[in-house]
Amino acid sequence: MINQIISNNTLRKAYRKIRNKIRSNSRVLKAYKEINFFASVSIPEITPFRVRKSRFDFERINILLPSINREHLFGGISTALILFDEIIKKMNKDTRFRIIITDDMPNKKAVDNFNSYRLLSCDDDISERFQLLPFCDRYQKTIPVTRNDKFIATAWWTAHNAQDIITQQSKLYDQDFHKMIYLIQDFEPCFYNWSDRYVLANVTYNSSIPTIAVFNSSFLKKFFNDRGYQFEREYFFEPRMNEKLKRHFDLEKMKKKKQILIYGRPSVPRNGFILIIEALKIFTKKQDDIHEWKFISVGEQHPDVEIGAGVILKSLGKLSLDDYAGILKESAIGISLMISPHPSYPPLEMAHFGILTITNSFANKDLSKWHENITSVEILTPQNLYMHLSLLVEKYKNNSEIGLQGESFIDYASDNMGFDFIENLLVTFKS
Repeated sequence: MINQIISNNTLRKAYRKIRNKIRSNSRVLKAYKEINFFASVSIPEITPFRVRKSRFDFERINILLPSINREHLFGGISTALILFDEIIKKMNKDTRFRIIITDDMPNKKAVDNFNSYRLLSCDDDISERFQLLPFCDRYQKTIPVTRNDKFIATAWWTAHNAQDIITQQSKLYDQDFHKMIYLIQDFEPCFYNWSDRYVLANVTYNSSIPTIAVFNSSFLKKFFNDRGYQFEREYFFEPRMNEKLKRHFDLEKMKKKKQILIYGRPSVPRNGFILIIEALKIFTKKQDDIHEWKFISVGEQHPDVEIGAGVILKSLGKLSLDDYAGILKESAIGISLMISPHPSYPPLEMAHFGILTITNSFANKDLSKWHENITSVEILTPQNLYMHLSLLVEKYKNNSEIGLQGESFIDYASDNMGFDFIENLLVTFKS
């Protein structure tokens, strides 16, 4: 992977030198292998949660989140917090709310951003209405659970932990299982090869805990339904534009230029980074005006990539939403792949900001049904991606405002977050 991404010969030589140094030192190599082995025979995400009886009896809704740190507050976690806020609005004032952080300890900035919440340790058992509980270092520790605590899971390992907590709660208080809300934002077993984590993620969809599934998109819900997964109740919402991006959303003020924007995340295989690079290499060989075009990659910092004819794909890394909006406003063409049933946000952001956008279909997913600017590629090969890219380039050259004239077929920029089902969900959740 590193050799494929790093085209700079100096960096490549440095990497090889370090690698060879490790291999030539037997003690270092042995230590490296031991560390690697012990890391590979544990699954830190499922470090057990242990619970104890609370001295209180109140109703409390808990959401399990991997992190609230700023660098993680995008996509899935951001959506989970929006859903949690919508639930809070519908609950009575006697209900308590607790955010349980499972993976990354919150830093000071993160805690400050949640200043309406009381920061707790696992030893605290208090009645504060809004509670923030980091439980990342949980070996041989417990958290207090009331008989009326209820839980929302937001990723497969938080579902695994929530199901375990509900099972312990049932035994502690000699009661039936409470229902769990499961926010499902992708088919997570496929984040992994057929493996331990694949099995663990998959089994969370078939739990004995009564589960209310909330799907991020009708596409994803249908993907699960088509494969026979069943839950006690099922709801879905369609994606909406981020509020900060919405502040920049004014097509009449945008002016496009010869700039191709890539959603580039080399460390995330489902984003098809190498496929995109291979397609761009073909494009640079065959495009007559190639040196008039600028190529930018956003989403994850990586080394700049030479894609042929002296053309560089410049990595800007993970941008602030304001800086990202600036790139969206000026780019003419975009490529953003998601090799999974989840629609993902970048293709929708690109298309709605007037960018002629290439993404991929997957099973029943076809984002071209959501916006006129989206080309949904079914056969994902470098040659096929190149072909669609060259077609979009010709469209832009014939009419530089064509993307700004594209029609949306969904309420993506609506102020309504699409959670109209919340009241019905809560009736089921509390029953």
